[in-house]
Amino acid sequence: MDVSVGLALLGVFLLGCAASESTKEGTALPVSDAVLVIDVRTTEEYNSGHIAGAVHIPYEVVGDEIAALSTDKERDIVLYCRSGRRSGIALKTLQDMGYTHVVNAGGIDEYRKNLGQ
Repeated sequence: MDVSVGLALLGVFLLGCAASESTKEGTALPVSDAVLVIDVRTTEEYNSGHIAGAVHIPYEVVGDEIAALSTDKERDIVLYCRSGRRSGIALKTLQDMGYTHVVNAGGIDEYRKNLGQ
């Protein structure tokens, strides 16, 4: 199977699951215009390399800055950090704010692997 077809199918599957499960540890939606990918690491970590298309918002301020990027509480959002811990904290913050389609993709290396990069 072509990698792009596989990623598209994964995205459709995850979108279908999002209504019932807003957290899927270690899964990854493909980067697209419809998916908001947020790197919640430090500025230094982000500047040293990040997923193409990812927006940088440190996990400590994701709740304060998310509205500038999306007020759509049903928008697909993928969070990642170095290991998955900080993106898990950011996930909880966004869920508490009412965002329903948020995924913790775990660490950047895991996310890259899931994306086939």
